Amino acid sequence: MIDTVRDAESARVFPQMIPVLLEILNTAEAAYQKDTIEYQYRRVLLEIIHRIPYGETIRPLALALLGGMLHALRHDNEENGVTACKIIIDLLRSFRALTEELVAEFMGILQDVFRNMKGLVLNTLCEDSPALDPNVVLPSIRSFKVLAEMGMVVVTFSQSHRPLVLTVLQTTLGLNFEVLALESPAQKKAREDYEAMGSYWSGMAPTIKNHQAYMDFITGQIKVHIPYNSSILKISFRRWYLMLHI
Repeated sequence: MIDTVRDAESARVFPQMIPVLLEILNTAEAAYQKDTIEYQYRRVLLEIIHRIPYGETIRPLALALLGGMLHALRHDNEENGVTACKIIIDLLRSFRALTEELVAEFMGILQDVFRNMKGLVLNTLCEDSPALDPNVVLPSIRSFKVLAEMGMVVVTFSQSHRPLVLTVLQTTLGLNFEVLALESPAQKKAREDYEAMGSYWSGMAPTIKNHQAYMDFITGQIKVHIPYNSSILKISFRRWYLMLHI
């Protein structure tokens, strides 16, 4: 039905609908079991918001939508966190609506995600890590998938509001490098065993049980590196690289 709403109807429908959806998402508890009604309900609400065409009717609601998506990033599950990131990107591309407060809040969430990565790698990518339950989703701030999508949000920040985000971005370099330096313990053992025999290891270690998590982890490392790989920040990268190798 969202796809069929015309411009004349959107001015009547969306200003009434969006605040109600955001209120439900911000006040109801997050769900982490895929087979529950609560999980499916929240997924549908976010998908509705994601399908809304971002025309001029939505412009006055852009900041409220951004605030709601940041709340989902902080408090919801990883699937909804990924969708929230995509909505943020769409909103920024459509309206360039961004404030210092929203940037600070987003970067604070990103730093928390960075800090959670080491523990998540140890919990999911060791040889003795238990297999993840496919019916259970992780919290958004403890997710390799969300890490990757947040990297893409930072790219959009840099493209549309570069002066606003550049200083804040530089303050996260240390945590960024810590995440880039992480390695699956199971993968590390396989690599070192092969190197000890004078050979090289490539591919995923067979002792990793959570294959999808490993692929999400590698994707997250790649995507979170992209916004930092600019000519303006190269000097900062060199400085950190030298510090790590002194």
